[in-house]
Amino acid sequence: MLHQISLNVIDYVVAVTILLTPMSIGIWYAVKDSDKANRTEYLLGGRKMSVIPVAVSFFITYQSAISLMGIPAEVYFHGFIYILTAFSIASSFLLGAALFVPLMYPLQITSVFEYLKLRYKSETLRIWSTVVAMFTTICFMAITLLSPALALQALANIPLWISLAVIGAVGTIYTAIGGIKSVVWTDVFQCVIVFIGIFTVLIRACTNAGGMHNVFRLSNDGGRMKFNKFVPDLRIRHSIWGLTIGIFLIWLVNSFSQSSLQRIACTQNIKQARLVYLLTVPMLMVYSTLLCETGLALFAYFSSVECDPYEAGMISNLNQLEPFFVLYAMADLPGMAGFFVSVLCSGSLSTLSSGINALATNTVEDILRRPLRSLEEETITFITKVFVLVYGAIIISLSYLAKSFQGPVTQMANSIFAALGSPLLGIYLMGGAVPWANKFGAIAGLAISLTFNIWMSVGHLVQNEVTPILSSPGTEGCDVWQGISIPTDQQGEAKTNSKIVNTTGVFRIEYETLLNKSNKINANDIKRTYNEDFFIYSISYEWYSFLGLIICIAVGLIVSYVTNSIAYCTRQEVRDLNDTNADAKYIFPVLVKLWGLKEPSTLFETTSLLMTAASEKRYNIKGEPSFKTKNSTNVQPSYQLLKTRITKFE
Repeated sequence: MLHQISLNVIDYVVAVTILLTPMSIGIWYAVKDSDKANRTEYLLGGRKMSVIPVAVSFFITYQSAISLMGIPAEVYFHGFIYILTAFSIASSFLLGAALFVPLMYPLQITSVFEYLKLRYKSETLRIWSTVVAMFTTICFMAITLLSPALALQALANIPLWISLAVIGAVGTIYTAIGGIKSVVWTDVFQCVIVFIGIFTVLIRACTNAGGMHNVFRLSNDGGRMKFNKFVPDLRIRHSIWGLTIGIFLIWLVNSFSQSSLQRIACTQNIKQARLVYLLTVPMLMVYSTLLCETGLALFAYFSSVECDPYEAGMISNLNQLEPFFVLYAMADLPGMAGFFVSVLCSGSLSTLSSGINALATNTVEDILRRPLRSLEEETITFITKVFVLVYGAIIISLSYLAKSFQGPVTQMANSIFAALGSPLLGIYLMGGAVPWANKFGAIAGLAISLTFNIWMSVGHLVQNEVTPILSSPGTEGCDVWQGISIPTDQQGEAKTNSKIVNTTGVFRIEYETLLNKSNKINANDIKRTYNEDFFIYSISYEWYSFLGLIICIAVGLIVSYVTNSIAYCTRQEVRDLNDTNADAKYIFPVLVKLWGLKEPSTLFETTSLLMTAASEKRYNIKGEPSFKTKNSTNVQPSYQLLKTRITKFE
């Protein structure tokens, strides 16, 4: 008979207190900014937020329970080679600071897809890109929300739908009522909680394993410290090349996302915007390193006690490793189980809040921009809040449906970004780097690249190859934990039908026969098999972004060249193809001189900002506008002059 360790009163008090803190922050900003009912304040914090909290929010936005649970499990089962992703991710943000910030910030736009409309002069491309990005965000948010909910189900034996509803509702409500300021400051609080949780687990695991020296010794003996995967085979799940080039491009997608634009748009000038990116780099390095070391510490601990909970059948999913350690190896610490649940929830809430805020922004700014044009600013802000609630409900529902998926959560999350995000990254890079790239090339590149990536990733999913794992610490010492497992279902009993559904994992796994120890696959016996008949389906998820990006840019440039040639031969004047001077402000500043383009002057920027004011005037934004140019020169025309200019523009 299995015995379980459940949450006690202290655990619930700790968890509830930490979960309700974001709600109080949201209420505070809802009351504090009740007299500022406009989208600039609600979505961009009035463009005057401080650098440090925005940078912390930017960092924690892309971290969640997926990395908190997934990275230690990756290192435990696949080795310390995963630490290379820390350098890849940091490099992607450094490139984002050099390309994305100087390109986007001077445009003073609210939606990142507005750039596509300005650069390619195509409303169709803007809408298509918005829909693809929103679908990507919704899928990622569903997985993000599912991870802590299932951990809560395993630790507290709470039904999954209740866990999803509670966690999702908390994130949705404080985002809806408080706007971006609530999201940013809640992220700061949650970031502190996450780092405390990481340090606590790492220190306890290292202590129990005999210290850091013993951790590295046991990890090396267990084959976790090998970095010899230099084979240029795209089918290898984790290689040196995949973890550097592939992961770099996957994370570069995040630099050109709506959440990233909103963070830099919250700052007061371009220097602060660039600093947001640069401050994120050391935080990412520390975060990734700590989680990878946690994976080694967990391996060393279970090696020292000679008990692998996965091979012994005490957990059925790789991603349960860290929750299992906290639940049973740290049970002597009062409130630790509840605090760990809060850590997972905090990580996911930071991502969820930013995601649904971005979804609502794209809906109002890109999809419904024209229908909402004649409405009052307060009404549009209210509609934005309603969409936050709507998307929160949609994500909660999809999270419940996603419980049937299985596999490493880090791989699933990266696969989504790589397959769906790389075509979008392609049209941004092509638009910013090549002045003669046009809308026809962008649309063709997006469509073909997206089709190829979906076909490749779905084929890989259907093929369902077994992921190899490294040697196990063994099960000789598991007698001390005899009878222990994470609960199988709400009643703690296994099903006895011909088809068993094991709900213990982060993702449900179905078996055609009864699950027992005799038919459990031994980790040492797992061998990866490839489909030799069709190479594409065996390609590692790390390369989805690389292949999608190459296809998008290659197709886009070819189609652009052909259509430009046709326009030239038929003497058709296509303004957005020939007027390169007008395109200069939409090209990466580092490439403007290389292409021989004339840099936008201060007067040109002022005119652009006046046009922005003209569009804002249609939304009845009140007050005297104040803009900053690229050279940090304040441009504050009198209201009467601005009104005259607006009349001319209209």
